[in-house]
Amino acid sequence: MAKILIVDDEKDLAYVLSDILKLEGHQITSVLDGYKAIEEIKKAHYDLILMDIRLPGINGVETFIQIKEIDPEVKVVMMTGFSVEDLIEKALREGAYACIHKPFDLQKVIGLVQKVIIENKKVILIANGDGRTREEVKTALIKDYSVYTAKDGNEAMVKLQDKSCQCVLLNLQLPGINGLSILKQAKELYPDVVVIVMTEYDLPEMVNKARELSAYAVIKKPIDIKALILLLKEAKL
Repeated sequence: MAKILIVDDEKDLAYVLSDILKLEGHQITSVLDGYKAIEEIKKAHYDLILMDIRLPGINGVETFIQIKEIDPEVKVVMMTGFSVEDLIEKALREGAYACIHKPFDLQKVIGLVQKVIIENKKVILIANGDGRTREEVKTALIKDYSVYTAKDGNEAMVKLQDKSCQCVLLNLQLPGINGLSILKQAKELYPDVVVIVMTEYDLPEMVNKARELSAYAVIKKPIDIKALILLLKEAKL
């Protein structure tokens, strides 16, 4: 599910688009002009904005430029039913995600929304030798995150280098390359990565070293999924 803001002064089109995206399970807010869009972005983060280029008062491109200053991470898709190549070029130059032309194919819009959702998902690597733990945690997180798994240290090292990870759920006692080496590598590759150590044994020395290497938290196995999800949210993932 994505949180989507629709900005369009064509009420009928906005309502139709809103209803279709709600049926797809998304949370939709609609506003009729750029000023109201800016106010919405000041109040909350949206995963995606669908914004008409030609709006009353302030056009969509100028609105987008102001929105980008408030929330640089939000993806904005411009919509237009007119030949406004100069505005389209400016929007794309300023970093708009895409531009779609009206009347548009609603299935293509749905597909574009899905593409944005996938790209917006944070990447989590579960590095754990216990297959059952890997699958239980992956199943719990796969809806909201892009989840990859590694059964040993060697596989974890390869996937760290291959995927841009925002979080590593790490067992310190991994077969092959040990967990502390993985933690060091993760921090070298992605200094802001959130590393949560998972352990079923009392390993005070290893845990202390992990904390010295900036591990975010330590949780005991069996994993309390609710507690893990709270930790991820606390870490803004």
